Amino acid sequence: MRLSLFLTTLIGLAGASHTSGAADATWVAVAETTQGSCFGAPVYWQVDIKGNTLTFTSRSHTKRSFTVDLKALQPDGSGRLAGKDEKDRKFYVTIDSGSGARPFHLAQSDTPCLFVFTPKA
Repeated sequence: MRLSLFLTTLIGLAGASHTSGAADATWVAVAETTQGSCFGAPVYWQVDIKGNTLTFTSRSHTKRSFTVDLKALQPDGSGRLAGKDEKDRKFYVTIDSGSGARPFHLAQSDTPCLFVFTPKA
């Protein structure tokens, strides 16, 4: 139930389109940060949901990628999901409850920066 609510909400985001299944979706998000010395140019990311997995990959030359399991979400679709990057560093994705278009947040254990991913209109 909680996964289907989250998927329904994310699929409803601006620019979302269905891929190979009812629960799968893909869209482009813009990531920005506004904390202290973390200012930087916005970066475009490819966001994909396949089954119970959310993956977002930078469209820049770095091609950084993050993946989290969506099974830990609360019944209202919200939650703080933990993962590890390619260098075994912890990161956290925070998703607010609600429906319709909304951003998600990324915090990494190796930086004080908080990144906000907003669907590209």
